[in-house]
Amino acid sequence: MNSENLKTPSTEEARERGKKGGIASGKARAEKKRLKEAVESILAMKYDSETGKKLTGYEMVATALFGRAKEGDVSAFNSIRDLIGEKPTDKINATINNTENQELLKRYLEEIKHGKSYRQEAED
Repeated sequence: MNSENLKTPSTEEARERGKKGGIASGKARAEKKRLKEAVESILAMKYDSETGKKLTGYEMVATALFGRAKEGDVSAFNSIRDLIGEKPTDKINATINNTENQELLKRYLEEIKHGKSYRQEAED
């Protein structure tokens, strides 16, 4: 193993590395933005559909996604559900009404805060 990689960089080296990282990050963000704009432009264009109607790329993608969902593709259904804002929440809201549970929760929070459990104190 090369011990050079394990040395703490000087302030100047750290500054230079940070500068290079910032420049690279800016280039990556700009590239992602250009790609996003290109895709949005393609999706906004009008295309001939199978029915002869002119549809935007957005409409064509939505139609294809709906067709897949209609055939039983669960991931297509989930994508549609998420797009229309019906995605189930990933958060759980809980309220502790029981006084005993509130006290237990306070004790555990104190244990975490002090880095030592009450069980350990009892053993000492």
